[in-house]
Amino acid sequence: MQLQHLSLREFRNLSAGEVSFGPRFTVLHGHNGAGKTAVLEALYLVGTLRSFRSADLGPLVRHGQPEARVEVVGLDHRVGISSRLVVQLSRGERQTRRQALADGKTIRSGLDFYGRLWAILFTPEDLGVLRGSPNGRRQFLDRVLFSRERTHISDIQDYEKLLRSRNRVLRDEQAPRARDDLLAAYEVGLAEVGGRIWTRRERLLIDLQERFAVAFARIHGPGLAATVRYVSKVGGLAERGAQQVLADALREQRQHDLIRGTTTVGPHRDDFDMQLAGESASIFASQGQARALILAFKIAELQAARELTGEAPLLLLDDVSSELDPERSAQLFTALVREAGQCVLTTTAPHFISLEPGDDCRYIEVAGGHIAASSLPP
Repeated sequence: MQLQHLSLREFRNLSAGEVSFGPRFTVLHGHNGAGKTAVLEALYLVGTLRSFRSADLGPLVRHGQPEARVEVVGLDHRVGISSRLVVQLSRGERQTRRQALADGKTIRSGLDFYGRLWAILFTPEDLGVLRGSPNGRRQFLDRVLFSRERTHISDIQDYEKLLRSRNRVLRDEQAPRARDDLLAAYEVGLAEVGGRIWTRRERLLIDLQERFAVAFARIHGPGLAATVRYVSKVGGLAERGAQQVLADALREQRQHDLIRGTTTVGPHRDDFDMQLAGESASIFASQGQARALILAFKIAELQAARELTGEAPLLLLDDVSSELDPERSAQLFTALVREAGQCVLTTTAPHFISLEPGDDCRYIEVAGGHIAASSLPP
């Protein structure tokens, strides 16, 4: 979808606002807290029905308001006509309800709505993912897969529900036979759904490896071979397949998990490892090398997405240039001009954006929760 227009109402700190996007680059600039990231979050919400900043949808509704609305209009190249996508959030006493509409029709299944706006997200937090927690790295991978695989979001949700149920049984005191029967039942579901999650994550890294290595060499220069691999406590998929391997591991760990009161194997405990010349980058890479690795990964993701669909997805870039030195910032934007289709960027200062005149770049100021009209580069 070629993004054309966005309308917001009572979303985060934005009471109302509209953005008309350029065919390539749209730069949202303003001070921290002005609402720039909220615009990207709104676009990501339409693409995935999730926030990248909060697991709970409640904070997306402006404080003191009962509802929020995000509306996107874009050109659907598959049919050659404009399409209107809407996500409405209604705050309740216990939870915030979500409703998705496409061209005025309510879409009740998330699977039928995901991917209508395919967006790749890049945030400042991504630049620190190598030295962050394994949970952050798992979320980093899953965000990539949310765009590529419609069923991945629902599988993650189902897996988390099954995991909570198994952990609850592990901590409850009840008759051993009844407890073991419940655990066995939950393990079947965890192995089935978890096997799919595990397989997708591993295949993703295999798919991106060559592009990732080439992109890193372009950003950092030749001399260091960059690799990335999936790391599971269970071991390789082997010939039995992920579902069977995981089912066996859950059963074998059951007594240990009963002592711990939690599930100790599965995709929720997995990780990935980037390496430079055979050494773990999380330990041995410099800060600049670590950032170059993540930049290379996102460029590889963008290339793979374009090859998969025939067109580049929307790229959402949140204030990343302010975290990079001038040389790597210039390299990033050189790659964006070459690889990206349509891109929406945020920055505190427009001079951080290294885009040459003629790159079809539209500048929009966001200040105090208000979105200004388009302007020339400041």
